[in-house]
Amino acid sequence: MKKYILYPLLALLAGCSTGPYLHPESTLGQNALLSRTCPGPKAAMSYAPLSEELNWVHVLVYVAPPGTSSWPGNQRSTDTELRLFGRLYTPPYLRNLNTPDQRRSAYRQPPPALWVSAASPMVTVTLATGQSYQVSIEDLQTGFDPRKQFHSGFKGTPLGKGDMDDFTLTFPDLFINGEKVPMAPIHFKKREERYAPVLNC
Repeated sequence: MKKYILYPLLALLAGCSTGPYLHPESTLGQNALLSRTCPGPKAAMSYAPLSEELNWVHVLVYVAPPGTSSWPGNQRSTDTELRLFGRLYTPPYLRNLNTPDQRRSAYRQPPPALWVSAASPMVTVTLATGQSYQVSIEDLQTGFDPRKQFHSGFKGTPLGKGDMDDFTLTFPDLFINGEKVPMAPIHFKKREERYAPVLNC
């Protein structure tokens, strides 16, 4: 009986491997988990406007390696995909609600409309060799609602054929409700990490 307890315990102590993923680094923004409640690599970069009115609305930039599943249909990608999605935090009108009346009044307000747009749909890909080219990103052609496109599982736009392990993305100006989002080029490089597992994730 002891060995049946010991082996799972050793596995938990050893942690879980992420498998290869594309780790982002940038001079602006913050590294972010793909899921706020589960452990894993900080595989996305998170960006937000500076104003208090909109700094609770974040745009996350994630590059999914080949073989990553996407929604709908649970399709697995065959190429390296750029995926953009929103992440919302507590808006100003829902903060510092100290009385039941304040809470009732605040929650009766309709949530503000939100929209992510771009000055251009073209993202520049620069490979480690120095070669660069541009890719038209579908989400930037149309814009998107960060409430509806809210996780990393939505299908993205291929950045190149097959596996890519070291490259930099340079974005056009991005906006949330017309306010510019400060961004900088993002360098992605393949790596692996270990992390402590959580059983309910």
